Amino acid sequence: MKPKIALIGPGKVGSATARKLLLAGYPISAVIGRDLDRTADSCRFIGCPGKLASTEPTATGDATIILLAVPDDSISSLAKKLSEQLDSLAGKTLVHFSGLHTASIMRMGNQQVATLSIHPLLPFADRQMACEHLIDCPCALEGDEQSLPLGIELIEALGGRPFRMASEKKALYHASACIASNFLVTLQATATDLLVECGIEPDQAIPLLLPLVQATLDNVSKLGPEAGLTGPIVRGDEETVALHLAALKNLPTSNINLYKLLGKQTATLAEKSSRLSSEQASNIQKKFE
Repeated sequence: MKPKIALIGPGKVGSATARKLLLAGYPISAVIGRDLDRTADSCRFIGCPGKLASTEPTATGDATIILLAVPDDSISSLAKKLSEQLDSLAGKTLVHFSGLHTASIMRMGNQQVATLSIHPLLPFADRQMACEHLIDCPCALEGDEQSLPLGIELIEALGGRPFRMASEKKALYHASACIASNFLVTLQATATDLLVECGIEPDQAIPLLLPLVQATLDNVSKLGPEAGLTGPIVRGDEETVALHLAALKNLPTSNINLYKLLGKQTATLAEKSSRLSSEQASNIQKKFE
């Protein structure tokens, strides 16, 4: 019999992970949230009885694994509340899903509680899509050494692939994830705005860009960043870069500033790929000053 799980935080992350764990044979003893209707809806999605829904943070029942699927800033205070209000946390494992914080943020005083952090490298924009994308998803694992085997077991139950992350590197790791995912969305929003300036209808812009984005991701996947880089900078086309900068001058300065910042980084990558000489890279870098 697999250990029982209680979920605190019935949002997209909590609902998706609890559903996957239930399907893998882990019984759910409670689903806890601030709004009872929303929590009951999460129960329906997870596949457990609605009577398990509660708004009381300490209504974890006899669960030995407690999932804290709450915002980063709430993890420590929630763990503190559990340590103060539950009779004992001894023998239990607290698990959070933050890519930023270490598992130790949940440890309070001398409480004999195990702690783990599991962070799927996945954007949780929709709980159903997240369930599907968890299959073969890389998941960062960090926490108590003796609890890591349980962490590996849980990640594999989610359908993911565990990899260890050093506690002192969590913030840097999370910055990497934000650049790869969040900033990619910001870049698409900026590119969309530029297409709209060209006369393209807003609802047509993203469908026009997505094949380009997908092909680029395919190139990086198969060839890596250096060989997968294309475009005027890696070709050393200074005139094209100059024309881009001239066109962007007519728009809000945030656009040209973003272009220059990314242009500098791209020129460095292009030189590193050995497809752009040091002289060419230097000439292009000057245009971004």
